[in-house]
Amino acid sequence: MSETGLDILVLGSVTIRDDAARVPRLLERALLARLALAGGASVPDERLAADLWGPESLERPVQRLRVLVSRLRSALGEGGGALTRGSGGYALRARVTDLDAVNSAAERLRGAVRSGDHRAARSAAADALGRWRGRALDDVRGVPFAAVEGERLDILRLDLLTERIAVDLELGASTLVRGELQRLVVEHPLNERLACLLAVALYQDGCQADALAAIARLRGALADELGVDPAPRTAETELRILRQDPALVPPPVEREQAALVPVAGPATSFVGREEELAALAERLGSPCLVTLIGEPGVGKSRLALEAARRAAGRRVTMVRLAPAQGDGAVTAALASAAGHDGELAEVIGALDGVVVLDNAEHLLDQAAEVAGALLAGGLSVLVTSQRSLLVAGEEPFRVEPLDLAAAARLFGERCAADARPAPEQAREICAAVDRLPLGVELAAGLTRTLTVRQLAERLHDRLGLLVGGARDEGGRHASMRAALDWSHDLLPEQERRVLRGIAVFRGGFELEAAEAVVAAADGAAARGGVAGGGVAAALTELVDRSLVAVSSGDGRRRFGLLESVRDYALAKLDAAGETQDGRGRHLLWCLAHVRQAGEPDDFASAEAVAAVFAEWPNLKEALEKAPGTDRAADGLRLALELHTPWLIRGWYAEARRHMAALVNAPGATAAERATLLSDHGFVSTMAGEPAEAADLLDRAAEQAARADDDMLTMTVLYHRGIVEIERGRLRDAFAPLLAGEELARKARHEQRMSAFADALGTLHLYSGEPEIALERCRTAAASDLALGDEHGLARGLSNQAQALLDLDRHAEALVKAAESDRYARRLEDVHILGLNELIRGLAARAVGDLAASEPHLREAAASEGPGMAAVDLADVLILRDALDEADDLLTSVYAEAAEASTPWLAARTVSVALAAARGDHAWARELANETAAAHAAAGFGWRRYAVRLQEVARHIDEQAP
Repeated sequence: MSETGLDILVLGSVTIRDDAARVPRLLERALLARLALAGGASVPDERLAADLWGPESLERPVQRLRVLVSRLRSALGEGGGALTRGSGGYALRARVTDLDAVNSAAERLRGAVRSGDHRAARSAAADALGRWRGRALDDVRGVPFAAVEGERLDILRLDLLTERIAVDLELGASTLVRGELQRLVVEHPLNERLACLLAVALYQDGCQADALAAIARLRGALADELGVDPAPRTAETELRILRQDPALVPPPVEREQAALVPVAGPATSFVGREEELAALAERLGSPCLVTLIGEPGVGKSRLALEAARRAAGRRVTMVRLAPAQGDGAVTAALASAAGHDGELAEVIGALDGVVVLDNAEHLLDQAAEVAGALLAGGLSVLVTSQRSLLVAGEEPFRVEPLDLAAAARLFGERCAADARPAPEQAREICAAVDRLPLGVELAAGLTRTLTVRQLAERLHDRLGLLVGGARDEGGRHASMRAALDWSHDLLPEQERRVLRGIAVFRGGFELEAAEAVVAAADGAAARGGVAGGGVAAALTELVDRSLVAVSSGDGRRRFGLLESVRDYALAKLDAAGETQDGRGRHLLWCLAHVRQAGEPDDFASAEAVAAVFAEWPNLKEALEKAPGTDRAADGLRLALELHTPWLIRGWYAEARRHMAALVNAPGATAAERATLLSDHGFVSTMAGEPAEAADLLDRAAEQAARADDDMLTMTVLYHRGIVEIERGRLRDAFAPLLAGEELARKARHEQRMSAFADALGTLHLYSGEPEIALERCRTAAASDLALGDEHGLARGLSNQAQALLDLDRHAEALVKAAESDRYARRLEDVHILGLNELIRGLAARAVGDLAASEPHLREAAASEGPGMAAVDLADVLILRDALDEADDLLTSVYAEAAEASTPWLAARTVSVALAAARGDHAWARELANETAAAHAAAGFGWRRYAVRLQEVARHIDEQAP
């Protein structure tokens, strides 16, 4: 708190500047603002109550005020002493800092306007407008006084904005403010001064008819809404336009200054691109023709301006081509910026230094001709465009998005004064807007209304948010949407169709994929679609225009869209009524891609699995957009095709989520629904939901019985066996697995026979029969080796290692785990890799090396979560006397594992060891008896836990009195 009291900000949400105090409740913030706006004067209780709660006074308003004041004092902490009570009511020693600064700047503005100092007037207006962080009193507008005061401050801001625009027109910056004026006139259709300023801007840009039409629209709106005629000043402006009054156009010196020093140029710092800026400034020191190329919003214009300004000792002529249209438009714009009428050669002769042709993409032929003539005249020419000019002597210079560090720095500098973004938040927001400077600045501008955290949470709607921005940067760059509109409007129709068609891809695509999705069916050209051959040509054009990025690798080219461009193209797809068809073709392409990848060997090879997941962003997009549409059945089919790749990668939760959304898809066959129910049951088991899995498999079995499909029956039996193993019902697991193995043998389906053999190996291991388990797993591995099934080998070799551990053949177990690793790493199978770390940890523990065992078990537990690895880690920690951590681990296992499930049965053994280690032998003995009974009931005889339980039981007996 300063000597003058609290510094309050009201031009946005109500806050206290440079103070640790936070006022979280709405009514306390409203009271703070109301008293601060009173300027230190006392406000009577009745007046204050009415301002806060309305004229219909509450019961006992004085008592309510006392409670409210007490809460505010408490929230203010050390600053609470600024809130006092006198005979006249409550008062607050405070300054409304931002509003005071606005009033001071407004005084300077009025003085500068009276003296005709346009530059000083504009600076004062910009200073005043820069104090707003959003709508004044935004967070308390529901309180009666704030609604009225907020509207007054809205009017003040609009008046300042209007005055700033009027000064801009006096400076000849009509092309820079035209778009802004058009937006404001739409928002305030009865504001006569804004309409007149728009008419003057249009007239200054050579659009007399449009200028008169703007006043005609105003006249109609006034008559329709208010039944009045325009004010005399409006009629006078209309008459001056009709008479082409020369005084409406600023003197050439003002126009030249406006062209040479863009309004937005010196107002903000330039961040990043130090190397590019230095190289460009040096190159512009001698005659050259450099074209800055890049996508909308990447910062070409700002980089060009900064480079031109830093070119040592050289005059800069800035030619803004965005509003230029028609034949001869570039020459006319150049002449206007130079303040010289005449032929092109005469205009060039009057120039020296650097000429910037900004936004030339819609006038490429004209710009190429003029740029060539400028270069021939010995000038340095800097062009900004989405495409190259393709003229002799041109030096293309691609402008990329900012690096993440520079983007985050830019975001921090442009944030509202009271916003303090954490580095990770800034990086997250900048990445979401593709590190485009325009997107970063617009996002930073939103911190005048949103907190940084709120902004980060809402960035999924990029274009919906990024529609504001600094209005002094010109209408075309007032928003990301406007920048993209500009680029889109320049495209031929076929390129527009392809741009919106490829928007359904996420994470990139290859040419063949785009042709499959975008090219319409037979007869496309006749119906206005895009024929297959046209997609390649259109993509080339879109890459050339910087709307599509292209990368190369492994001898192939891959295309992609920035997320901001993709969002825009999706909106265009929806507006064209093509979203459902486009997403349908995308889903069918995804389905064909996965089937093709798995066709040769059912994903037995790492290459096949990698091919699938190389397109995971597209596959995920297709799956997430399918439920609830007529594509749901195809989405279900895609989930079925992805079942094996999901299992190989251990993506159980992801698989379960998509299967749950698609399991009841209309249009799927009974066999398809039954298979998905079975697959869903299996992944639910692996995700630690055995009860859900059992219910799903019951439903799958009913449908499989009606379908009379042996392959479907085998799938259900296999999954049923695995579910029973995980549920700890080991005796019940034998029947489905043996029945399934017999069906596979009759069908001579080697891969299914291997899977059943491996599952039976696991069952025998858990049942306390490691010798049989090892033989079963060896049989499965031999079959997998013959089939070239890398996933089967990774799983089977790891299971062999588990059996070898129980047989005390530790060195052999480590060899098998290492062999398994080779396949698991190729497949990126994190589940198997975690199991192999567990094996290494258990092998070290078996030889008494607890220090070596613990890191392996920790790594295994980190990859698996609260499962078997956590149980074994807890046991090692008990042996190392870390009892509290062991207790925490066991608690986490019990929280996740169902009672009597396999992890629960294993964890009970370790809980007995923990009780014994803590010296609670009575409880340990009781728990040991209960655990032995639970093991016997389940048929759980897994040797390492059975032996451990026996060891602890002997220890308890030895400690008995």
